[in-house]
Amino acid sequence: MSGEFPKQLCRLPRLLYEPIASQVHKYEFELPVFSVNICTNQTLLQRKLSSVPTIIGLSNNNISGYIPAEIGQLHLLRKLFLGSNNFSGVIPEQISNLKNLEVLDLSSNHLSGIIPSSLVSLNFLKEFNASYNNLEGLIPTGTQLQSFNASAFEGNPKLCGAPLPNKCGPSKGIDANNKNYKDVDNGLHQLPWFYIFAALGFILGFGEFVVL
Repeated sequence: MSGEFPKQLCRLPRLLYEPIASQVHKYEFELPVFSVNICTNQTLLQRKLSSVPTIIGLSNNNISGYIPAEIGQLHLLRKLFLGSNNFSGVIPEQISNLKNLEVLDLSSNHLSGIIPSSLVSLNFLKEFNASYNNLEGLIPTGTQLQSFNASAFEGNPKLCGAPLPNKCGPSKGIDANNKNYKDVDNGLHQLPWFYIFAALGFILGFGEFVVL
């Protein structure tokens, strides 16, 4: 997100719901209530919100399409649960912008391509799960990714390197930036990502809990 702080938000000190509609379903996100005046007491607001869990939980749904690059704008996000869906395409490099991320669950989807080496910048990452996808290539070496249990990477037959037991053979020309892999989006049960991040990007920038 960029630009100046929208003064119009000063008129919404007790915002409770931000409904997001799609072609098939209506998704509703519950927001916490804050009585502090966000325009006159920024320090108090930041202190109050520091205890709010910044989480997006979308696991165990039937969401398809790609993981949007815009997710990298939610800089204070700490936990991201996208497991057990039908996401396809690649793991977006922009996830590496989430410097406060502690948990990343991408398991049981249809993600392809390599694991971006940029994820090594996630210094606070404590839990990672990319199992049961279509990932391939070498797990980034010399990083905390190799400190996770092999179960975090299992179910990807073409993935290799520690902590998995299978060693990598000669490189087969996998593009390090995943440019050789095109995002596939069939539109079935896909969340309106653009509108979700437009609506929640600022709010989650302070702190939020979103679960479907």
